[in-house]
Amino acid sequence: MRIRVLFFAVARDAAGREAADIELPAGATVADARRAIGEAFPALEPRLRSWPIAVDLEYARPGTPVRDGAEVAVIPPVSGG
Repeated sequence: MRIRVLFFAVARDAAGREAADIELPAGATVADARRAIGEAFPALEPRLRSWPIAVDLEYARPGTPVRDGAEVAVIPPVSGG
């Protein structure tokens, strides 16, 4: 199955793009998606463990299933004022 991964802020800078399509096996979870994103974008891998992941506009836990065609967002912490 294929998911669309969106990168924001520092994640976008490290990935070098705003979005990417990633292939996952059927029955994949957020943990599987996180692993696949880290493999596809090694500059993100060390930080992915601590950054929240959202699936279809909702924050998701590692065991959350990911559907074919899902929009998965990598959301690094932000700061500013």
